[in-house]
Amino acid sequence: MSRFDLKKKADRILMTNFKYFFLMFLPIYILSIVSAITQNHIIKDFDGVNISINWGMFGSTGIFSIVSGLIMTGITFVCIDHIRNKAEFDKPFSHSATIINNSKYFWGTVFIGILSYILTYLWTLLLIIPGIIKSLAYSQAMYIYRDAVDKGEHISYMDAITKSRQLMNGHKWEFFVLQLSFIGWFLLVGITLGLAALYVTPYYQLTKANFYDSLLKLEENK
Repeated sequence: MSRFDLKKKADRILMTNFKYFFLMFLPIYILSIVSAITQNHIIKDFDGVNISINWGMFGSTGIFSIVSGLIMTGITFVCIDHIRNKAEFDKPFSHSATIINNSKYFWGTVFIGILSYILTYLWTLLLIIPGIIKSLAYSQAMYIYRDAVDKGEHISYMDAITKSRQLMNGHKWEFFVLQLSFIGWFLLVGITLGLAALYVTPYYQLTKANFYDSLLKLEENK
């Protein structure tokens, strides 16, 4: 599985339909902006003295982060469909709300996210490295659960995590290096004060979607 090929396909799909992806990811961009604004808010006390209050728990590490994460997961489901040529490049705002429009997607994402976090945290208590390895192992669980739901198959949240661990066997390092390869892009987002995110965010999610789909194909060909 070539990183170059994974990224090339993601880039081709994105650049061919950039307006569509811009609109589909628009809620994510808006949440990011609102989160940044509310991180550090200036108010005045009764004596007119400026006081800086950090709203971090409601920002990127709080409510905005949770909502953004849920929406992003739903959008990634759509990205997987695009990788498979199973979705039309229309109704971007409807696709943005994928996680909200399907209760099984929503609750699956919530509970798998919670379980993955707990399991990863417990491994991290031993050592940092095992925690990182397990987070990589569990990274495909939500997508596996979603595919099972679409096929009408019964799968528990723990089963999805187990299947992810099995699917990622021998591929965790590949996924880790794939994510590292985006560091330059993420730095560019910071340098451009977020402007580059209009390209980088969908590019990254499409690449991850392509990685997952490619993993399944490798598994099928064994």
